[in-house]
Amino acid sequence: MIWSVIFLSGILTYATRFLPLSKIMPKKLPNFIQDGLQYVSIAVLTPIIINSIITSDNNFMISENNPKIYAALAAIVVAFVSKSILFTLIIGLSVLWIFEFII
Repeated sequence: MIWSVIFLSGILTYATRFLPLSKIMPKKLPNFIQDGLQYVSIAVLTPIIINSIITSDNNFMISENNPKIYAALAAIVVAFVSKSILFTLIIGLSVLWIFEFII
């Protein structure tokens, strides 16, 4: 059973790397697939980011002593106002570092 899962995982991994480079797939995907793919990064990254903000060593840390919450809130505000990824990262990390030294 375990070998079949390993083998199937290898085939799926190879196929996802090979198909876009081969002549099998069309050069332009249909519009409904392109529309759906624009939400993949948000859907994948949001749970990872939220989990890293509110947990530490597998413990819930929703409190005023968690500097990650303040950094996330500052980053959200800056992202809505500036629409700049670089500026959002700089402000978010700066707030995180400042609050880690204060708290």
